Amino acid sequence: MKITIVGTGYVGLVTAACFSDLGHKVTCVDVNNEKIDSLNNGDIPFYEPGLKELVERNSKNNSLKFTSSYSDGCKGSEVFFICVDTPDDGTGKPNLTNLNKVIDTLLNHIEKDCVVVTKSTVPIGTNALIQREFESRNKSSKCKINVCSNPEFLKEGSAVQDFMRPDRIIVGTDSEYVMSVMTNLYERLNRQSNKLIFMSIPSAELTKYAANSFLATKISFVNELSHVAEKIGANMHEIRLGIGTDPRIGNQFLYAGLGYGGSCFPKDVAALLSAQEDLGLRKGILQETINVNNHQVDFFVDKILKEFENDLSNKTLTIWGLSFKPDTDDLREAVSLKIIRKIVSKVKKLNLYDPICNKLAAAKLKNIKNIEFYDEKYEALQSSNALIICTEWKEFWQIDYEQLKSLKDTIVFDGRNILDKESLFKEGIKYIGIGI
Repeated sequence: MKITIVGTGYVGLVTAACFSDLGHKVTCVDVNNEKIDSLNNGDIPFYEPGLKELVERNSKNNSLKFTSSYSDGCKGSEVFFICVDTPDDGTGKPNLTNLNKVIDTLLNHIEKDCVVVTKSTVPIGTNALIQREFESRNKSSKCKINVCSNPEFLKEGSAVQDFMRPDRIIVGTDSEYVMSVMTNLYERLNRQSNKLIFMSIPSAELTKYAANSFLATKISFVNELSHVAEKIGANMHEIRLGIGTDPRIGNQFLYAGLGYGGSCFPKDVAALLSAQEDLGLRKGILQETINVNNHQVDFFVDKILKEFENDLSNKTLTIWGLSFKPDTDDLREAVSLKIIRKIVSKVKKLNLYDPICNKLAAAKLKNIKNIEFYDEKYEALQSSNALIICTEWKEFWQIDYEQLKSLKDTIVFDGRNILDKESLFKEGIKYIGIGI
């Protein structure tokens, strides 16, 4: 099929690369000329395992193209995916400015009957508004434009695999025509077992918010439980095994730590909470999910301050891990940056290391003077008093204890509970985790 993807951000580029690899002809449209030039030169604007190879392969065989021209990008397409960002507008509601611009532009370039698919996470009711907009402004055209919701469930760091091996493919529509088009589009991902789930558009919109908000709530619940564990001498590793073996609960998202970040969980929980308010519903679990997550950073920083008796003025601290999660260079809502901003004015110096996003973090923190970035994790320990782990990169799971002994105060603050407390204790290294 001939597909147009509008937007070459994280969701748009992954969607485009994967669809082209499945045999479809895909054109990406983005009004950012600089980004399009970079993509045509083979440069990927963010890190995602396996994505660069997909883009290179499918660009070479002409199944994937990039353009800043809607006229060229929309020509002859049967399906249009809207993949532009809908960031928090500061009040908890998604900002739909970019989405509205895309709708206005598509109206002038759609040439035949087609399906317009929203991949962007949008407020409940948005797809119905888009459909009405197309119908009211497209009366003079003989083209039939069908709008459907197809929310993405891509995890940063495993997005290509998530797309190619999906748990489910949600499509919100009541149109038999759209069902037929989407079945054809996803046919190669649906051969061994049926992953397609058709539902109403409002259900599809809410499913996206519900999934992310549920997982965020699970994280906050476990983090709140970690406070109880510390008070009574329990161990969250043992509790995780004890409850995670119950199939009704499952064993994922049960790790106590610094809380959630990134571009999805914070925005989607806030958006669903805003929708509750707009509908006149009471605030409940979602508000507490946010509160607990915000408090978890303070809870961890207090541990650091308490250990040094509230005086960090002569201390150099090392932070390992800056991205909001492993296998990505995304710093949006990264807990590491929140911790840095809370303690940087209190310390002598911060030594920072991340396997991928040092340069991006340096740009974010360019106005801070008493920080230094290192290209190797053990080098970042030099002249340091203690280590703080903020992101659970795999290279941090197995480390050289002799290198840790170079820390002046031989203390590790493990914000992700990835190191073994007893092993460090035997090596003479003090370990401070969360709920263990």
